[in-house]
Amino acid sequence: MSVRTSDSANASLAKASRRRRYAADSHKHPVNILHHEQATFGEQLADGIASFIGSWRFLIVQTLLVATWVTINSLQATGRIHIDPYPYILLNLAFSTQAAYTGPVLLLAGNRQAQKDRLTLEHAAAEADKADQQNVQILEAIKDVTEMTEKNTEVTIQVLKHVETLVQENVDELVAAGKRRKTPRT
Repeated sequence: MSVRTSDSANASLAKASRRRRYAADSHKHPVNILHHEQATFGEQLADGIASFIGSWRFLIVQTLLVATWVTINSLQATGRIHIDPYPYILLNLAFSTQAAYTGPVLLLAGNRQAQKDRLTLEHAAAEADKADQQNVQILEAIKDVTEMTEKNTEVTIQVLKHVETLVQENVDELVAAGKRRKTPRT
């Protein structure tokens, strides 16, 4: 059995996922909240630039810009105006400038990610310690309940032995009374 969704439902789902992806409250984990609240403007900018540079959108935009640049300058080579003739030195200068700024920005974003990873590990360790403490408390409670169960079992066994003794005494009395009735009278 397959479930079909309408085009409007698909559009709504896509819109909601996009809204969630860019929402300000999307950092619900305590580490993410701490990481983003303590970020300076420069760190937030570096994070944004690094996420853009590492996206397909950036690669496509840059490819289109370079293709347009090469096309325009190749067509201008036939005319008198040469903004950036064939070796495309101005384009190389633009790439060098971009690389000069991209490297440090990516390093800064990498350092921020390492800081976030450290915070995540510290948070995970704290949560693991809490879980360990809870496990110890649960084991102690189980131990206490087991001890009470063993004591109850011992008391129950003692009560059963006492009842068994009482029953045996009653049986012995009934047997003795039954023998007295059967004996002939003289």
